[in-house]
Amino acid sequence: MFALEMTPGARGTAVETLYRLVDAVGLVITVQGSGDLEQIVGDIVRAAPRLQEDHEVGASGLITSRVGLYRVVWGALKCPGGSLAVLVPLSGYEGQNTSDWTRHFMHEVLDPIQALSTRGYSVGGGGNGRVTRQDFCQAFKHAHT
Repeated sequence: MFALEMTPGARGTAVETLYRLVDAVGLVITVQGSGDLEQIVGDIVRAAPRLQEDHEVGASGLITSRVGLYRVVWGALKCPGGSLAVLVPLSGYEGQNTSDWTRHFMHEVLDPIQALSTRGYSVGGGGNGRVTRQDFCQAFKHAHT
């Protein structure tokens, strides 16, 4: 596992928000590709269409998708050579047992996103401030909105 880093210039941006999410939660999905932001967002939504059913785009550009019993907070950033995205599954409400929604999340979001690896994307994971792919870690360090 590799510690996720950001530059001081990323403070106050969506980069910092995603950085803090990765640091705060135990499970994230990382996606990296050579296309632009529109392409990575479009491919993620085509792979896991439930992400677009009930969603809000916040002022920072991050998306909160409400999918049945859970939420996914996610966003995409530009990086050298393409773009990257971080998806963070969260309970639908405070105090909810994660076992109530984990199976649904795996079927509706995790498995379809992992399948993007057959379409040229680098897909990994992480949490608690760390990610599984060193290339993602390097790209995130230079990511911007």
